[in-house]
Amino acid sequence: MISMDPQSRPMLARGVRIRNDPITGEPVLLFPEGVLPLDATAHDIISRCSGESTVESIVQSLAEEYEIGIDTVRGDVCECLVQLRDRMLIAIAQ
Repeated sequence: MISMDPQSRPMLARGVRIRNDPITGEPVLLFPEGVLPLDATAHDIISRCSGESTVESIVQSLAEEYEIGIDTVRGDVCECLVQLRDRMLIAIAQ
C-alpha cells in the first residue's frame, strides 16, 4: 500500500462517485458495494480529491476557508483520507 505524505495526491478510487442522495439531497459516496453518507467535513475533503491537489494543498485550502489552525485541519484531513483509503474508496498518487 502506498503511504500518504503531504505531497500525495488523493483521488476517488475507480467506480466511486460523489452524488446527492435523491431522497434526502445529502451528499453520499456511491461505490459498487454500497453507499456511504457524507457529513459536511468529509464532503469538503473528498470534493477536493481530484488527483491534482496534494494533501497539503487540501489542508491549506480548508484551513483558509474555515479559518481554523492548519495543524487541526491536517489531523482531520489525514484521518478522513486514511479511513477512506483503508476502505479502498480513494487511491493515492505520489
